[in-house]
Amino acid sequence: MTATWRLAALLLLGTALHGRTAGAQAMSAADSARLRTSALIGIVVDTSGTPFTFPAFVDLVLANHPVAQQARLVSEQARAELRQAWGAFDPKLMASWDQKRYAGTEYFKYFDAELKMPLPIGADVTLAFDRTMGRYFNPDRRTVGNGTFSAGISLPLGQRIITDERRTALRQARAARDAGDAERIGILNKLLFSSAKDYGTWYEMWRRRAIAQEGEALADFRLRAVRQRVANGESAPIDTVEALLELQRRQVTRFETEASFYVATLNLMAYLWDDAGRPAALPENAKPVLDGIGRGGIDSLRLDGLLALATRRNPDLLKVQAKVQQAEAERLLATQGLIPLAEAKLAGLTERGSDAAFFNRERLDNNYKAALTFSTPLLFLKESGKFAATGAKLEFQEFERDRLRRDVEFDARAAIFELANLQRLLDRQAANVRNARLLRDAEQVRFENGESTLLILNLRERLVLDEATKLAALEAKVASARGALALATGDRTLITDPR
Repeated sequence: MTATWRLAALLLLGTALHGRTAGAQAMSAADSARLRTSALIGIVVDTSGTPFTFPAFVDLVLANHPVAQQARLVSEQARAELRQAWGAFDPKLMASWDQKRYAGTEYFKYFDAELKMPLPIGADVTLAFDRTMGRYFNPDRRTVGNGTFSAGISLPLGQRIITDERRTALRQARAARDAGDAERIGILNKLLFSSAKDYGTWYEMWRRRAIAQEGEALADFRLRAVRQRVANGESAPIDTVEALLELQRRQVTRFETEASFYVATLNLMAYLWDDAGRPAALPENAKPVLDGIGRGGIDSLRLDGLLALATRRNPDLLKVQAKVQQAEAERLLATQGLIPLAEAKLAGLTERGSDAAFFNRERLDNNYKAALTFSTPLLFLKESGKFAATGAKLEFQEFERDRLRRDVEFDARAAIFELANLQRLLDRQAANVRNARLLRDAEQVRFENGESTLLILNLRERLVLDEATKLAALEAKVASARGALALATGDRTLITDPR
């Protein structure tokens, strides 16, 4: 039955009672009053509508909200930077052609082609082809026949043997990718936390409005009953003023709750976007339900697991851990700077079109290119300075990680305690609402029997409405508390996982 039909039934009941004549009814005036007021007990304003659950709301937010799209782009950008770092290990093909001709004389023609393949261990493998033609050229560039093939390798012997700039850049890019994934999770969790909080507010305002409508309906019905009692001589005329004042007070409250519910609805609509990136509206006749958020605390058996999860998956902590890894990579590279630079190159040579096996030792003993380079600073001022700077940077990030780990654990403990405390509050507040209704109902009977006043009855009823409003506020806080726990642990399923 809708709210309209309920109110219509009450009005019809009141009209029938107003139009009743003494001859048409066999009941006494007290029985008449009891019939009119008994309908007040347990009256509920209809809250029909299409349930718009929190999981359904979250799905829409994560699918189309601009912040969710930005979170995805943050992760994609970090992965693109990792791919860029891998570019330092991309095989490179190089070729050059150089020719000089003057006064009809061909001085030289140089053609060089090289395929260089960097290895993750810091070495480079090179395949090359050289051909020189002409009358005048550098003797060291002479090639026989149709050109010379070479295959060789270059190896670091001192500095860069453990790591180098490209391996350091790759390690840092991997850490940046992890930081990007953590940033994406952190952005989504903050979005879900704010949306859970606003959804809880929407639910609270919806319940407040329903409670205010119920209170107004009760006051309106009681005003009609009091007027009838005054007409029957059962109450003093001043009681109608008391009943009218109570009705007006509750009308003001209803106006306020309707305005608050309208603002809460607008705030919730701000999270809704369609597939085309346009702002969307709430589903028609949508009403909030707390199914999917869960009501109450966390199982005590999960406490240790949640704390461990918080220190392992918290996005802010993961980002700091990524910075620690990047600082460690810089520190290792700076350590290599304190070692002299040495590099060896060796390449075997063969003539193009030769039938001899390329890796024949006897042939390679007489056909090769080799080089050895060495350099070192004498005082290592630049290198030692960089080593000290990177060490301080690493220590700074480690302190930041330790501090944040402790903060995250405290935040998780606070959120867990908040949920556990909310469970106790909800149970006690629900009992308060039941007891307040019992007091109100008992006072209603006393009023009908002439043993109480309208003022006391109104005070009892205000207590019922106040306690019901407090219960709605506590129920709404569950969404915020679960959102805070999800934010601390980095596990957003805690928002939508029912108890």
